[in-house]
Amino acid sequence: MFSSSSNNLSKVHTSQTKFIQERIAGVEKHFGQICTSLGAYTRKTARLRDKGDEVSTALLRYGEVENLNKSLRSSLCETADTLAAVQDFRNVEVERLESRVVGELALYEGVCKSAREELKRSFNTRQQEMNHRRNLERAKSRHPQNRQQIAIAETKLQKATVEAKRACENIEEQMDQFEQRKVTDLKRILKEFIQTELAFHAKAVELYTKAYNQISNIEEEEDLEAFRNARDVFDAEFRNALKGDAAARAEVLGVGRGSSLSPVIKGPREKSESSKKRDPKKMMEKLKIEDYEEINGDTTSEED
Repeated sequence: MFSSSSNNLSKVHTSQTKFIQERIAGVEKHFGQICTSLGAYTRKTARLRDKGDEVSTALLRYGEVENLNKSLRSSLCETADTLAAVQDFRNVEVERLESRVVGELALYEGVCKSAREELKRSFNTRQQEMNHRRNLERAKSRHPQNRQQIAIAETKLQKATVEAKRACENIEEQMDQFEQRKVTDLKRILKEFIQTELAFHAKAVELYTKAYNQISNIEEEEDLEAFRNARDVFDAEFRNALKGDAAARAEVLGVGRGSSLSPVIKGPREKSESSKKRDPKKMMEKLKIEDYEEINGDTTSEED
């Protein structure tokens, strides 16, 4: 039967090992969750950067083909360049998050694995010490007269105790370093995350303000006036074309074919005897006069 001191020592070692294992497992779990969340955040930021590039490209394409509204064209092209600059800074943000935040957190998978292996080695060393202690107690209880066997057991126990003490000191030092590194690294990584976001958003506010002012430079009345002037030019050309090409219009209207669209010629079933005696030359002159009066009337109504 083993002494109560050996049992108590074993319980202490087991409790200490369990405590350290829980600390390592907690760091591994929560650092992993933080890393996963920030990784998703970084990927979404990268997708937002790509969509921002698409917006900038769409504005630029429109600005390049808009030849009538000068202020709109200028503002679109300038705004597109400014929004593209925003995405350039967002790209820097993504790269910094990947390398200085997510990448650093991902390293803790290996850090926790090393700490767990170190703890396992320490536990095995202390377990060997406990086994040698039990062997010595067993030898003393079963063979109290066998001094040689007891001496051998004591020697093995002394060596195991020295190794266990060294392992215990080592694991304590390792765990102190682990805990300190955990706190220091997490503080540094989160500060890097916040600084990266602050740097980007500060620059983004500056550039978005610039883009807002560029959009505000669009002159609606000036561009509308340019459109109206262009429209009036086309309207005038259309009227001139109608005035100078009455014969062509007569052809379109069906002169000589008995079209039901003709304002002068009746359909073949409605021709009267008097219409057969009409002079074609006089008909064309009358058509020109009617065309002019119709066009003149349209122009007068538009001016009114």
